[in-house]
Amino acid sequence: MAVEQAAADLMPKSDPFALFDHSEAHRAGVVTIKPKVLFMKIEAENAIPVPMKINVPSSGIGSVTLLEASALLSIVKLVRPRKIFEFGTFLGYSTALLVENSAEECTVYSLDLGDSHVSEKPLTAYADADLRSDGDINDEYLRDAQGALKPRYLTGLSDADKSRLTLLQQDSRQLDPAAHGLVGTVDLVFVDGGHDTETITIDTANARKMIGDSGVIIWHDYNSTIHGDVTSFVNDLATKESVIHIQHTMMAVLLVGDIGCDFLRIGVDAAGWEKV
Repeated sequence: MAVEQAAADLMPKSDPFALFDHSEAHRAGVVTIKPKVLFMKIEAENAIPVPMKINVPSSGIGSVTLLEASALLSIVKLVRPRKIFEFGTFLGYSTALLVENSAEECTVYSLDLGDSHVSEKPLTAYADADLRSDGDINDEYLRDAQGALKPRYLTGLSDADKSRLTLLQQDSRQLDPAAHGLVGTVDLVFVDGGHDTETITIDTANARKMIGDSGVIIWHDYNSTIHGDVTSFVNDLATKESVIHIQHTMMAVLLVGDIGCDFLRIGVDAAGWEKV
């Protein structure tokens, strides 16, 4: 019986009930959910289909997939954050997603090296095979590409959306959340900047300061084949806290406090669909 229960715990959760029950029984570890769990939560809260605004994704490396974008936006629409912080603007693809799919009163901050990092190495000097196999080379390319190509996905934002966005250009390891009035004022943080252990550790510590006792932290590149430090960091965190991994994505989610509890309950008390 214990073996059967252990096997069941490892199976991806297929509905909000299963996720809620697992979270009630386990205060630590990584639980995988099917992406449809997020979509079921959206349906439970909305009587009509929920639109989302999205650009055709970049063909290059360094951005999120369409499924990851859908998952990220679903979380945004479920949490309804008043303020969002993103580590890793890059070309602005996920930044635009966060701005255009959040409420009009939501302010968004996004940080990257920007003009503070200028490289003379041409992007064509990077071999594709190295970019897809070596995490350090991949990160170097992402830094150079961000400086050379700029956050071009932000050019299509409306003036109203641009007014809600603040771009910070600095090394995230030197960020002081208090200097920007971010301590305890952010509801959702998306961590997708540097992928080395030092940067992830500092970015996550700052993310915790930002959300205070209630909020959501999302890491990208969990279970990445080249950025192993992200996976190691999140797995270590999961020995003490419960982390949600969204199946078929590289996204891991930490739910904290009241916002986290409210998120887990969405769809649990809903009617209109059967428990799977």
